[in-house]
Amino acid sequence: MSKNGSDGANGYVEKIETRGETFENATLPPATFGQKTKRHFKRFWWLHLIIFCASFLIIALCLVYVAMPHIAQDGVNDTSLRFYELQFLNPSPTQITLTQKAGLHSPSFYTPTLDPFSAGLWLVTNGTFSANPFTTIQFPSVHALHPDSNITFANQVLNILDSDLLAEYATEVLSQPNVTTALTGSTNLHEGKLPTVNIKYNSSTTYTSLNGLQGFNTTNLRLNLTAPAGQPNLLGTAFIPNPSVMTIEMGNVTLELSTASKGVVGVATILNLTISPGDNNLPMTAVVNETLITESLEPNGLVTMFIIGNSSVYNGNHITYYEKALSSNKLSLQMNVTQILLDSGY
Repeated sequence: MSKNGSDGANGYVEKIETRGETFENATLPPATFGQKTKRHFKRFWWLHLIIFCASFLIIALCLVYVAMPHIAQDGVNDTSLRFYELQFLNPSPTQITLTQKAGLHSPSFYTPTLDPFSAGLWLVTNGTFSANPFTTIQFPSVHALHPDSNITFANQVLNILDSDLLAEYATEVLSQPNVTTALTGSTNLHEGKLPTVNIKYNSSTTYTSLNGLQGFNTTNLRLNLTAPAGQPNLLGTAFIPNPSVMTIEMGNVTLELSTASKGVVGVATILNLTISPGDNNLPMTAVVNETLITESLEPNGLVTMFIIGNSSVYNGNHITYYEKALSSNKLSLQMNVTQILLDSGY
């Protein structure tokens, strides 16, 4: 077989000789784009493989090191805490013991693990954070499940960073129906084999508080007109409702009793006061001026008594942040003096 060719007027003419015969073909058409592309990929397949691998690697790295931290942070931002139990025990001027049980709600289907970290506890009022955190809580390691997981802060002794801010928090707890606090800090997040991501934790929680001790009352009051001067002459039970999940240990609490017409008429004391969730019925004693109370009688035989806390003493220490909260919350109570005298045998 032999080939030879020459340029013709209408293009390239190819002659093919085989078995002694010569064939003259017509001009061949130009290669199509598809044919050129096919020949290109056959020749340079290795270059395209390198480009594909490099592109895949760049995209994967961007997802892992750029997108993943944002996804992780957004997932943490979407979480929320719900408190099931809050116990403030063993108060002192510089420390307080906290036990806290909470549920962490996460709408994300990721189930990362957060390392333990130190979280500042802030009071939030009308969406505004307090100037500083009033204490720091050690947040435990958490494996966040979907949609809920439990967290327990057990018997943590917290150092009080700012007693004035803690007094503001205690005042909000005592006087308002709800209170909002925030936990802030930074920690590391782990998700499977992915690289560790540093995230910022900032979660605000609103929960039920004591609502001004609405419903406070006294029951089983008995007056002892023969008690020595300066000794308790009024005995009874203080009823304190607590709609919250908070337990607050306050020590020995004294309450100032007054009327509109006579001013201060006595002082009441509740020893070892601990306000627990639900209804609290606590023994109460008082030293009252019977004459001033009698002179405060209204035409209907009732006396409107105003009650303001003025002292909270635990282990011999004045707990000033509780005292400020107590003094800011004024209660009023109508007392049937005639019925008290009758119940007391007079």
